[in-house]
Amino acid sequence: MRAFPEALIEQEDVNNLVGGALLQRLGRRPGDIPLMLGGPPCQAWSSAGHQLGLHDPRGRLFEAFAAVAAECQVRWIVFENVRGLLTARGPDGRPGGALEYIRRRLLAHGFQTAVHLLNAADFGVPQRRVRLFIVGFAAGDMPPFPAPTHAGSGKCEYMYAPAWVTLGECLSRIGPCRPEDIIRPTVKLAVELASVPDGKGVRSPGKAEATRPGGHWGYKQGAFVADLDLPARTVTASGQQDWIRDGELGLRRLSPRECAAIQTFTPDWEFCGSRAAQYKLIGNAVPPVLAGHLADSLYGHAATQCQQAEPIGTDSLLPLPTELLSAIRYTILDNQRNGASRNAAPSRRRLPTMDEMQA
Repeated sequence: MRAFPEALIEQEDVNNLVGGALLQRLGRRPGDIPLMLGGPPCQAWSSAGHQLGLHDPRGRLFEAFAAVAAECQVRWIVFENVRGLLTARGPDGRPGGALEYIRRRLLAHGFQTAVHLLNAADFGVPQRRVRLFIVGFAAGDMPPFPAPTHAGSGKCEYMYAPAWVTLGECLSRIGPCRPEDIIRPTVKLAVELASVPDGKGVRSPGKAEATRPGGHWGYKQGAFVADLDLPARTVTASGQQDWIRDGELGLRRLSPRECAAIQTFTPDWEFCGSRAAQYKLIGNAVPPVLAGHLADSLYGHAATQCQQAEPIGTDSLLPLPTELLSAIRYTILDNQRNGASRNAAPSRRRLPTMDEMQA
């Protein structure tokens, strides 16, 4: 792992950070730091969690992040989260309301925002990982999002770009699997997976809905066989990674070392702790290659914008891109059609209101 001798590394709860004190420790003044990047925990919004959103304390940490950025008078802020944040419900109970609420709170701190979905595979990462990126800017100079460098099949707009990097290509670059990395399925799971083709998984039971009489099903967690001819599915923060059919070693689970390569960490990165801890560290990260493309885009913009632009207007939010608005509208329509059956599910629990949370 490369060292950065000039870096100031501290472990602290963001709720306890004070912008002025942070600048003092860095030897900087307000306005000296052009960019602040943060990674609010995704568990509040992820489909792998309880999706409590703003009802989860982790779902409100962006407030502290924005406050520190405002105190430091940074010009740009960036944070990333799961795609589910796009259509998550806000205090008004409306799909898309959570993102609007966050953007309005950032605007109150002085940051207008641009929002975009980026697929890591479109940037040479061997993984189909779609994430929501929010870029906040405190002046009228919205930085651009990076343009894709790779393309999947059927994406004619990027027809001259290199093809997506496949999982098979990625694994071939890191050498054979080490004996200590081999993880086998249980006998029962091995029997279930035997008839599952590559790129598919064992289905979970589906609950019938108004427009889905056969059930709204998904894949059983930890029971999916990867397709080596495609980029990997999203590397998660759990030990329930996908399985691969190894030509020499048979059916085995992707190891932490392989997941790190899929995330584009270089071989010199070392992840400490138990195997579960390593999966968590790796899965929670932004792929460094994708982060590099975003950083290059921001740096290129900053290099051409030396003078402070005019302050932003704080009366209204910038509109979301058409494709994001379409996704929100689809979610609203789907909820109108199937919401009643979902609400009738025995396991569904009532969430506290915002007033109850703040009481």
